[in-house]
Amino acid sequence: MSAALSPTAGSDGLGSNRLLHWFKHSLARYTIQYLLLIAIVIVGLTNENSRQMSNVLSVLLQASFVGIGAAGMTIVIINGAFDLSVAGMLALCGVVLALLLPDAGPIIAIVVAMLLGGALGIVNGLVVTKLRIPAFIATLGMMYVYLAFAFIITDGQVVAVTDRGFRELGTGDVMGLPIPFILMVVTYLVLQVILTRTTYGRNIRAVGSNEIAAHVGGIRVDRVRIVAFALLGVCIGLAAIVLTAYLSSANGIMAQGYELRVIAAAVVGGTSLRGGSGTLLGTFTGALFFTLISNALNMYNIGAYWQYVAVGMIIVIALGLDAMRRRYMGGLQAS
Repeated sequence: MSAALSPTAGSDGLGSNRLLHWFKHSLARYTIQYLLLIAIVIVGLTNENSRQMSNVLSVLLQASFVGIGAAGMTIVIINGAFDLSVAGMLALCGVVLALLLPDAGPIIAIVVAMLLGGALGIVNGLVVTKLRIPAFIATLGMMYVYLAFAFIITDGQVVAVTDRGFRELGTGDVMGLPIPFILMVVTYLVLQVILTRTTYGRNIRAVGSNEIAAHVGGIRVDRVRIVAFALLGVCIGLAAIVLTAYLSSANGIMAQGYELRVIAAAVVGGTSLRGGSGTLLGTFTGALFFTLISNALNMYNIGAYWQYVAVGMIIVIALGLDAMRRRYMGGLQAS
């Protein structure tokens, strides 16, 4: 009898081991998605206002402003760099857009803002690759340059936006979903195709993983990096459009602290600051997670300064989880 039962017992044990292995692998790979689900459940149970549809749509709307920029930042970080100038880029694109709107009209102003964002991204890429200045220093310096131009051309004043049609891009909706959120989803889909379905996307990861090996392998490292910065710039141009439309104005400080929020969304989403690894799904979830936490802290009447503490702790914890995930995934590959 015992001999007859042993195969069944062995298969049950094998099934349990496989289930446990799948769960650990899933937890390591989709950490931020599990955290978002847990946060939704906890916030929903502890505050009934969070379950109101108006609040859910508000979270989606607010997440889009950070999420659009974070999508481009993910590409740059995977490529082995990062950009601290995005707040200045967004402000400059926003004020140029607002100044052009009355005379040029929405379509031309939007196109100019997108092109300007891409051009500023190319400038950053050239500074980093051709002058061989570390991205941290180069983009930090360029941030002050862009902010200065934003203040100079506006004389430090707020530029109001009165075009109602344009303002719909920031406050309107399609089938109940905020337009900025829809644009955010489209942005992620386009970049996902670039990252996973093109040779350039594979080159992005190759350069981020090992720049020297990529160069030896015939990849034009500088060109790949410059295009990555340009893609980020276009994303920032789009973020400037929806944020300007939402605020109905633009000024030099409209995106203060934006660079930290977009980098945080990417890092919390699992993009490694070492380069070479990361997913746009993770960043998308990270943007939603940060916005949900910020929204919940506001509903709990937590002071603004304590919210900075919470965000800082989340980033530190995310980096710790990333280190643990790397060790675990490395152990799986070794086994």
